[in-house]
Amino acid sequence: MRAPIPLGFEKHPPLGTYDGHTDPDDHVDNINALLDFRRVGGAIRCRLFPTTLRKGAMTWYQSLAPESV
Repeated sequence: MRAPIPLGFEKHPPLGTYDGHTDPDDHVDNINALLDFRRVGGAIRCRLFPTTLRKGAMTWYQSLAPESV
């Protein structure tokens, strides 16, 4: 996905990480709350989300077909 990173977001806010061992809904809710607060939407949310994944969660994400999410 191609979306320009807005000025001031070159270093994104700390979003926390998810490795597959806690509640994924809580993780997504936390990310959404922070990004809502920062008024981040659309494609930028999609680009930031994978940066929060670790271990098995990242392995799963990388196994998805391109543009399937």
